[in-house]
Amino acid sequence: IQQWMFPKVPPSIEGYDIAGVSYPADAAGGDHYDYLVMRDGFQGFVVADVAGHGMGPAMLMSEARAYLRMLARLLNQTGDILTSANEVLGEDLSFERYITVILLSLEAEARRLTFSNAGHPPGMILDASGAIKALLKRQGVPLGIQPNCLYPSSETVTLTQGDLVFLYTDGFDEAMSE
Repeated sequence: IQQWMFPKVPPSIEGYDIAGVSYPADAAGGDHYDYLVMRDGFQGFVVADVAGHGMGPAMLMSEARAYLRMLARLLNQTGDILTSANEVLGEDLSFERYITVILLSLEAEARRLTFSNAGHPPGMILDASGAIKALLKRQGVPLGIQPNCLYPSSETVTLTQGDLVFLYTDGFDEAMSE
């Protein structure tokens, strides 16, 4: 069921190559990525991770996925989306069971990107030479930790030809083998 919730194909946006993959540590877990339809014709990208492994985190991620998809269609700022998600998900989360989320909004034609990061490992934008152009740093605590947390939307980042946007969960930098 969890594998069914991952996107089958990435969005097709002229001038962009988009890909995503997940390799769970267990049969089920709390890691997730998704492509979101957003207001004003923007494209959303989300990578999230519920603390823990197994069925419980997988079920919470299913709930979070539904809220994020709905909120992305109603609100147009990434910070507002995460703030609202924290309000509704907070009832089902706790200090031991929380969700880290990084959410990006892409205005494809203008090549502009904004993001919000709720306690998730920082994403990276690399330029064509592989140098780090920008870090998409944490801007607040994970969802479910602080009930009235307000998440900001970042300043706009302009993408140029050859830039690479890389998002991941903590499983990437905690991997113990090649």
